Amino acid sequence: MPGDKKKILIVDDDEMLRSLAADILSAEFEVTAAVDGQDGWEKARELRPDLVVTDLMMPRMHGYELCGLLKGKGGLPGVRVLVTSSKSFTTDVSQAAAAGADDYLVKPYLPGEMLKRVRALLGLGGAAPKPPQEPELLRTMRRPAPTADELRVAPSAGGRLAVYVRFWGTRGSCPTCNPKVAGYGGNTSCVELRVGDTPLIFDCGTGLRELGDSLAREFKGRPLQGHIFVGHTHWDHIQGFPFFTPFYNPANKFMVFSVHGAHGSLGRIFTQSMSLDYFPIPLSSLAAKLGFVEMKGPADLGVAKVSFKHLNHPGVCIGFRVEAQGRTVTYLSDHEPFAKLGGVSDLSLRQDAEIAEFARGSDLVIREAQYTEAEYASRKGWGHATYDDAAKFALESGVKRMAVTHHDPYRSDEELDAHIDYCRGLIGRGGGATDCFGAREGMKIEL
Repeated sequence: MPGDKKKILIVDDDEMLRSLAADILSAEFEVTAAVDGQDGWEKARELRPDLVVTDLMMPRMHGYELCGLLKGKGGLPGVRVLVTSSKSFTTDVSQAAAAGADDYLVKPYLPGEMLKRVRALLGLGGAAPKPPQEPELLRTMRRPAPTADELRVAPSAGGRLAVYVRFWGTRGSCPTCNPKVAGYGGNTSCVELRVGDTPLIFDCGTGLRELGDSLAREFKGRPLQGHIFVGHTHWDHIQGFPFFTPFYNPANKFMVFSVHGAHGSLGRIFTQSMSLDYFPIPLSSLAAKLGFVEMKGPADLGVAKVSFKHLNHPGVCIGFRVEAQGRTVTYLSDHEPFAKLGGVSDLSLRQDAEIAEFARGSDLVIREAQYTEAEYASRKGWGHATYDDAAKFALESGVKRMAVTHHDPYRSDEELDAHIDYCRGLIGRGGGATDCFGAREGMKIEL
């Protein structure tokens, strides 16, 4: 009888994969589909499914957050959750388990394997899978959502605003300091995109400290309002956060943008990073007005519009596309091509093409390339690209200019020059016209 069938909700923003899962399961189960995490959460509360099959990388609400809502206080008692994702990192498997997932299936999968997992989870054959044991999720801390007026900065009445990019940190993994790296610099990821008097800051690596000192000198006696966009919260992208001088001025106001963390709110992650176990001054003692914005879609700042795209890196990681004053800048750090990590398939090729499409039409793309092909052989699965990957990306996206960044901390200036020349040569031999160069600390690019 149809009414006796177990109910399954499929949550995936990829129409083809939603249809595939529905085709596999609909003969045995009552299947409903949702187009993203937010839609999935709303439908789950209405339909009360027995099982939710969810992707991880989705707009509005990613799969980690959906798992937490389904399995947490106020969720759906007894619901089972199967995560299906192209991300095969062990970190993502364990994070999904910590968020409440009962099983994890890597895409692309065979129909038989999907049915086997679903039947086991619903007690219809085979032993139910046991996810890795992880600590219980901690209660999240959420700051009050900022108002629209707090987010927007009106364009100058004088007309077009000047736009430029300046690099303050170009290393990946960890900072480094010795004479051999002085040319490209040793600070970790931090890029300033200035629109008039409004700084948009991308990542908070150790380069943020020097940017903060520069802004403090420039805005001395004037209040400063800025926006900080964090691609992900690994150490090399947030190490400079507590050392940003403008945070200690009560006249200043900053909004920090990213998406909900794998284990809690964005605000909680930064609060924990400045807890007494790690830093002597708690985040609550910062004098500036500070808000955290978990992005569900594009952010309209008035002077600029910023959209995001999920990238392939262990944990939650996003890239940004900024449109301001008729100029477009795309920031992609860190990203390991799907086809390189999981093998060539229709799915992986399509996912890589989507990243290239996200950047298409950019006046400048800032993207990481940390390894050579030889180095990648022993670092596969670490979430980073090679110089060959960067060249291929330039050819596929056709962007005007590409700054290669997130340099390996062991890479000398001489080695970087050679690798950037190699990347530039690959683009030229492929018939591309992208102006490729290596990002250096202090480099300023007028747009």
